[in-house]
Amino acid sequence: MTQSEARRVVTHVVSGDLWAGAEVQVYNLCRALQATDQISPTAVVFNTGILHDKLRELDIPVTLADETKLGPIAIARSIASHCREHKTGIVHTHGFKENVLGILGKELARVPASVRTVHGNPETAFTLKRPHKWLVQKLDIVLGRLRQQAIIAVSTQLEVTLGRLFPGKVHKIYNFIDVDNTRHEWKIPTETDSKTPRIGIVGRLVPVKRVDIFIRTMALLNQHGRACQGIIIGSGPLEPELRQLAIDLGISDRIVFTGFVSPAAAEMTKLDVLLMTSDHEGLPMTLLEALALEIPVVAHHVGGIPEVLGNGRCGWLVKDHSPEGYTRAITQIFAEGTGRRHKTDSGLMHVRQLFGVEANTVKYTDVYNT
Repeated sequence: MTQSEARRVVTHVVSGDLWAGAEVQVYNLCRALQATDQISPTAVVFNTGILHDKLRELDIPVTLADETKLGPIAIARSIASHCREHKTGIVHTHGFKENVLGILGKELARVPASVRTVHGNPETAFTLKRPHKWLVQKLDIVLGRLRQQAIIAVSTQLEVTLGRLFPGKVHKIYNFIDVDNTRHEWKIPTETDSKTPRIGIVGRLVPVKRVDIFIRTMALLNQHGRACQGIIIGSGPLEPELRQLAIDLGISDRIVFTGFVSPAAAEMTKLDVLLMTSDHEGLPMTLLEALALEIPVVAHHVGGIPEVLGNGRCGWLVKDHSPEGYTRAITQIFAEGTGRRHKTDSGLMHVRQLFGVEANTVKYTDVYNT
């Protein structure tokens, strides 16, 4: 038996319509697994885009089951066909829709095992007022209990929540990055002409990210004598509304919308502070990158964020989820001297120890090999 024949094939099922936290983590995981002598990653993605293209650049076998052209049954059959072709041993799903269709494809192809990663809390509530979404969520839970062997939680908060839904199946494996590679590519800050502090937010412009709070925080800082510039890195459906908010608050000249940037680190290195105002988060990849790049972070005390920030050792956690709460924290950063350096140094050490690529890849291979 050759080395390639001995490697277990794991097929990842993922939407790939965005280049956000889950997609970045799937890419990082596939790249890391490819470098091992135990796992051969393959993928089925539902959309063309950055993830699809980047996986193909790694010569990872990818099937496009285009959800803009195929219905659910056709997508499940495409997953099954991919699994038969590549002799898949484990199907690894990422997302509610992906879980349901991935498990159906697994059953059609008679793949022996399936795993899911839960990347965060649901962004919208599932109620009977939205029967389709509610039904998919309930089906997702039932299938996870009956037809999947392991559930991966990316933070302790998710581990506790999922443990109640899937008793005995939950494994905590953090999202991870290649810290040294990130620092090699992006550590040197990009020069800017402005001496005004640049405070940024990274993410899709959707309700859960609460970019409205970010803009109102920028307004308060500028009104209270702390001149600063707000940098919004990302795009999304709320952009027109958010631009109007900046105009209404009289700070449109202080807010820059960069649009979608890939990789976001290209803009993050220009920031003096990264602000995270989401209503909830799983374990944000952007936060890991900020720690690796020694960018001071102010973030909402929610989800997996306190864990990444060492419960405040590696950044500033805000429980008062309001513009006033974030304004106080940012003001404190600029008032401190050695305190800021101490937190960024601690953050770099923390991300190396808990969120590095090697240790967490081993945890994934251990789950697969079980």
